[in-house]
Amino acid sequence: MRRRTRAGAVVAVIAAIATACNSPSTGQVSDAKNPEEFFSGRTIRWIVPFAPGGGTDTTARQLVPFLTEHLPGHPKIQVENIDGGNGILGANQFARANPDGLTMLMTSASTNTSVLFGDPAVQFSFKDFAPIVGIPAGNTQYVSPDIGVKKPEDLLATDAQLVYGGITPGGGEISRLLSMHLLGLNVKEVFGYESRGAVQIAFSQGEVNIDGQSTAAYLESIQPLVDKGEAIPVYTTGLVENGKLVRDPAFPDLPHAAELYETVHGTPPDAELLKSFTFLVQLIHNMQKQVWLHGEAPPVAIDAMVQAFTDIQKDPDFQKTVAKSLGGYGFQSGETLKRDIDAVLNNPPDDVVTWLENYAAKEYDADLSKG
Repeated sequence: MRRRTRAGAVVAVIAAIATACNSPSTGQVSDAKNPEEFFSGRTIRWIVPFAPGGGTDTTARQLVPFLTEHLPGHPKIQVENIDGGNGILGANQFARANPDGLTMLMTSASTNTSVLFGDPAVQFSFKDFAPIVGIPAGNTQYVSPDIGVKKPEDLLATDAQLVYGGITPGGGEISRLLSMHLLGLNVKEVFGYESRGAVQIAFSQGEVNIDGQSTAAYLESIQPLVDKGEAIPVYTTGLVENGKLVRDPAFPDLPHAAELYETVHGTPPDAELLKSFTFLVQLIHNMQKQVWLHGEAPPVAIDAMVQAFTDIQKDPDFQKTVAKSLGGYGFQSGETLKRDIDAVLNNPPDDVVTWLENYAAKEYDADLSKG
């Protein structure tokens, strides 16, 4: 009787293992060559290494229904928030996950800077990940009308004390700080705000009089202030195209920071400073967010995921809704995305990294490896 019980238990265990191996979301690597067969009935785990409600989380959740629709087999997609360390905690967990093609990661600019400047908590290399798509996002600087600035050129002539609110000198904040430094503005920085949204509130309450917000946040919250005359847009950080700064396509009538400097002074900014600023714009704004699979994920999953994002861009419903809220920037993919990742993440110029580290230490007594 005992032998029969043991035998039955063994059979039950074997059956359970077989059932688990055939279940849609066990983490087993599928050998399916057809993308519809690969994804059908499966559940994708999408790690967002930030808290719910933030920009990266919001973007991922906006994309979920479109990605489900455009992936062959229409898999379920579950967003999992793993907050901590400028995205490092969640990215570390992604790196340790099974490279089965059913686990995704979305990173943001703060993750990029943590990796670039050697945060000791980083336990992964972007070289081990497969980039699927990049999502750019610009930044627009604006001021209070109380300082007497009516147009961008006035900003460089004002005698008013500018007060800027920030989170820390590192992370995604540093491109805004360097843009003001490039322009030679007389700015008092106040750090310690919990979020860019908190700084936006401080601007409305008169605590700060110069601020910068991402395109999506600007269009939603700042443009209404501009329309009422309560905020004056002065410049953008721009984007990088073929190694050169260009105007932000979301705000074609506004100069980027280096352009504004040259308009007023008749000469370009200091070459070394400009090189470092251009690098930061590419790192933080051209590559504001990226979606990744593991480099060892099945090629069928990688190819299908890239194609799905290509198809999403052509979706009329996406263009009417999410694309507009993201500022209307097109996704980056293919060789363009890989080239940018190699240039700023995998093989960054040592002289620029050193310049930025020295700048942060001198101006703000900040260690960029700590975010």
